[in-house]
Amino acid sequence: MNNSTSSNLAIGPIDRQTVFHREGDAFYLKRLCGVSCAENLAEAQSFLGLAELATSAGKFQPADFHLVDATSESDHISVSWQVGKEDLHWESVWTVCANTGVTSRKDTLHNKTDEPLVITRCRPRIVFPPSQWEIYAQQSRWCNESQGRWQPLHAGCLKFGCLPGRTSEGGSPYCCLRNIDTQEGLAFHVLPLGNWSIEVRARAVQDGLPYAIMNLGMADDDLRVELLPGHSLELPEILIQPLPSGLPHLAAPALHQYIQDRFFTSAKTQMPMVYNTWFDQFEVLEPSRLSEQLQAAKEVGCEVFVVDAGWYGPEADNWWSQAGDWRERKTAAFRGNMKQFADEVRAAGLGFGLWMEPERFGAGVPVVKEHPDWFLHADGEFSRIDLTNPSAYNYLRDEISRLVETYELTWMKVDFNFRLGPDPSGGELAGYYKAWYRLLDEIRQKYPQTIFEGCSSGAMRLDLNTLPHFDGHFLSDTVDPIDVLRIWQGSLLRLPPGQLIKWLVLRSIGQTVPTYTKSLADSPAAMLAPCGAIWEPARTVDLDFAAAAALPGVFGLGGDLAGMPPEARQQIARHVAFFKQWRTFMRGCEAHLLTPPQLKENRRGWVAVQLTNPTSTDSLLFSYRLDQSADSRTFILQGLQSDKEYHISSHIPADGETRSCSGTDLLQDGLKVTLASKHRAAVFVLEAQ
Repeated sequence: MNNSTSSNLAIGPIDRQTVFHREGDAFYLKRLCGVSCAENLAEAQSFLGLAELATSAGKFQPADFHLVDATSESDHISVSWQVGKEDLHWESVWTVCANTGVTSRKDTLHNKTDEPLVITRCRPRIVFPPSQWEIYAQQSRWCNESQGRWQPLHAGCLKFGCLPGRTSEGGSPYCCLRNIDTQEGLAFHVLPLGNWSIEVRARAVQDGLPYAIMNLGMADDDLRVELLPGHSLELPEILIQPLPSGLPHLAAPALHQYIQDRFFTSAKTQMPMVYNTWFDQFEVLEPSRLSEQLQAAKEVGCEVFVVDAGWYGPEADNWWSQAGDWRERKTAAFRGNMKQFADEVRAAGLGFGLWMEPERFGAGVPVVKEHPDWFLHADGEFSRIDLTNPSAYNYLRDEISRLVETYELTWMKVDFNFRLGPDPSGGELAGYYKAWYRLLDEIRQKYPQTIFEGCSSGAMRLDLNTLPHFDGHFLSDTVDPIDVLRIWQGSLLRLPPGQLIKWLVLRSIGQTVPTYTKSLADSPAAMLAPCGAIWEPARTVDLDFAAAAALPGVFGLGGDLAGMPPEARQQIARHVAFFKQWRTFMRGCEAHLLTPPQLKENRRGWVAVQLTNPTSTDSLLFSYRLDQSADSRTFILQGLQSDKEYHISSHIPADGETRSCSGTDLLQDGLKVTLASKHRAAVFVLEAQ
C-alpha cells in the first residue's frame, strides 16, 4: 500500500459494516459488524493493535506490527503485517456472510526467519472505545451446560476458558460484549482447536471510562509451541455477529443459518429414531430384559437400538475402569454373545448400535501394557492415547473400524468422560485435536451409512469445531425435562438445533397415586423422569410435556419402555411418528427463541421456541408452561410470510383443534397459547396455505 494515502476497506451491508481505516502508517479496525471500535488516538497506542504476540524473540507491542499489505474484495479483507525487524509475518483474513451478517476472522502466524521460535502468546485482539461495558458468558459444568449471565466489565479483567481438553467444561467458547448506554453489542464464537481462552480487559486512561480490550483464541497458560522456519501456526477461527437490540437470543437464527449453510449442507438429511439402553438399568445389561425393551422399542417406532456402556472389558465387571479394552465381557452382559443379540435386533427390523469411548484407557487394559509409548498421562487415573503417534493413531482407527464391522453397526455413540491433561508438546492440545478430527472424518468417510453420535459426559466437548465431525451430539447427561429446556435454550445461542440429540426418558410406577378428583381406577399410570443424570431422585411428569422437551432436534428414547402400560407406549408412538414426519425439516432448521434463556435453577415462567426452515414455508412452535406462571401467553412469531394464510394444528394437546390465521397477524399480534396446568406443553404446526 502507498503509505501516503488515507483509505477505508469495508465489507458487509451498510448497517453492519466491518471497516478498516488506514491513515499514513496506521492501520486499525474502525467498525466491527456495525459497532464502533477504538479510534486511533495517542492514548490508545500501547494497546490498540489487532493481535498480541510473545515469542522467544521477545514480546511485541502494537508499534512493532508494520503493515505489509491490505486488500479487499466484496466479502473479505486480507491484511498482513511484518512483526518487529524479523521476517515474522501475521496474516488476518476477515470474511462476511451477506445472508446472515456473521463475520469470520482467521489469523495465521508465519515464521519466515532462519531460526525456530517458541511461541508463548498468540491471540487476535479487538479494542472497543471508552464506555460502560458488560459481558455475557456461559458457565458450563456436568449437567449444567451453557448457563449464561451478564456481568459488568467494571475493572480489571474477565477471563474465560476451558478445562484441559474439554472445550466446553468450565465455560463455553462464546461470549457477548454490550455497550450499556447504547445497547449495541456483538457475539463472539471461538472455534477451538484444543484449549481456548477469552479475555476482556478494562483499560481506563486517566479519569475516562475504560476501553474494552478483547483477546481471544488459543489458550496460553501452558503455551510453548516451537514454530520452525518456513512453518505456520493457524489460530482458532473466530465468528462475530451483531446482537439485535443487544440481546443474544435474537442473534441465534442468523448463526444457525450460517452454520447449516457452511458445515452441514452434505450432512445426513434424516436421523433415525433411536432407543438407548443406558437409562433402563445403566451398565447392567441383561439380554432377556433387553429383548423385551427391543420389542417395545419396535412397537413405538424406533429404528435403531443402541447398547450403551457395560458390554466390554473381560477382565472385570467394571465398565468405568475397563475403558480401552473393547473385548466383550465374559462374566456378565452378553457373555461374549453380543453378535447374536445384534442379529436379533436386525431381525426385528432395527439397526444395532454400540457405545464406545475411544480416547480413554484404564491403566490395566492390555494395549496400555503392551505399548506404553502410545499413551500419555491424563488428569486422574486414566491414560490418553497419543494421536500424534502414527502407530497409536492407526491402532485406534482400526479398533473403531473393527467394532463397526464386527457388529455391523448402524450407530456408534462416541463418549468422552475425562480430561486430556497437560500437553507435553506445549501446543495446548492443538496437535491432538487436528489428529482427532482427522480420525473422525476418516471413519465417517469409510462408513457413511453409520451414525456417529458425539457425547462428552453430555456436552463437555460440544463446540462449533467439534460438532461438524459428528452426525449429532448429545445435549446433556441430565434428562430432567426442565433441565433439558434450560440447557437447550442456552445452547441454541451458539449451536444449531438440528444436530442436538435429546432423549425422552421415563418409567412407569403404576397406578399408585390417586389423581385429584379421580379414583385410582380412572387415573393413568404415573410416569417418572430422572431429576438429573440418575434415577435418584425421580419425579412424576406429564408424558406429553416430557416428550415435547425432547422432540425438537434429534429425538431419542431411553428408560423402561417395556414396563409401561400399552396406552403410554401408544402415546410415545404418536410422538415418534411426529418426529419422523418433521425430522428432515428440523434437521436443517433455525430456532427463534421467543423467550430469552434463563438459568437452570429458574423453574418458573414460560419457554417458547419456534423452528423455521429456509426450504419451507411451514413452521413449528414448541411452548412450555413451567411453575408459577399465568395460564396463557401470547408469542410474536418470526420468519413467516405476511402474505400467506397459516393453517394451525395442534400436536400437543392431541385434541384435533385447528384454526387459521394470516401471516401478518401472527407476525404482529402473535399466537396465544393457553395451558390450564403447570408443567404442560403445547406443540403447534403452522402450515402455509
